[in-house]
Amino acid sequence: MPHINNQELARPSLYIPLGIVLAALVLVAVFLMKIPNFIRNGTYSLLREGLKEKAVWTTRDMETITGQHFIVRYTNGNQKDAELVLATAEQFYGPIAAKYGFSSSRKIPVIVYPSRAELNRNFGWPANESAMGVYWAGVIRVLSPTVWVPDQDPLSFQETFKKSGPMAHEFTHLVVDYVTAGNYTRWFTEGMAQYEEYKLTGFEFDEPTASLDQPLYSLSQMDRDFDNLPNQPLAYRQSYLAVRYIAEEYGEGALKSILINLARGKNMELALQSVLGMEMQQFEAKYQKWGMEKEKLHQL
Repeated sequence: MPHINNQELARPSLYIPLGIVLAALVLVAVFLMKIPNFIRNGTYSLLREGLKEKAVWTTRDMETITGQHFIVRYTNGNQKDAELVLATAEQFYGPIAAKYGFSSSRKIPVIVYPSRAELNRNFGWPANESAMGVYWAGVIRVLSPTVWVPDQDPLSFQETFKKSGPMAHEFTHLVVDYVTAGNYTRWFTEGMAQYEEYKLTGFEFDEPTASLDQPLYSLSQMDRDFDNLPNQPLAYRQSYLAVRYIAEEYGEGALKSILINLARGKNMELALQSVLGMEMQQFEAKYQKWGMEKEKLHQL
């Protein structure tokens, strides 16, 4: 899930059968859709970890640095950027992990790409796609700060990356994925990622086309077809405001409680019902009204 402008190593013995194992896991996942939640969660986690190990193995020839919680892969000559990425990731790990009850016994892989073309090629995107970071299948992938940070002064360079870069955003996606074992809706994970980014860095998307003074997308639309919605800034902003509404009106503990309910196998509607005491339709009307009132008062 991209951030838009706007034993750590895989064992060699895992790689040879990995393609066969992953294909088998996909087939198994299809047949397990109607069996108990804990088995579905286990299957999803196995698939994700298999894909993560594949990414770590296929980048084994890249340069590597490690921190307390992350292992960063980068291309030769790009060590300073990799060190900044690692330091920033470690800075954000503590507050996000503690807030949502996340922990990991293994270091989290981060891959730093030296160009947009190389980052985009990994996902089959056009070369001009503007993503600065992506979380997918246990791995955070980011564009090298040198490519997009204009500041030349070292301190300004670091501050710009920490405030406007993708690390808090993408790490939050990872936390939501792991805590819920993949059981979350698209608007919720996008909203969570932006909310933590806002809380930790003050960064918010500021796009004129994302004004709430226009027809809004429904939550079901954003779950069903998020990437194809014509007004992407609006979809991102609505996701963010839905989560911010929960945090500000019910407390940040409600966000963790929703994650816990999702981890137990409830769908998003039932999780909201359990934590907020309202149906999805009522929640949708309330967060939109709250957002429009805040926008008119210039409080967003």
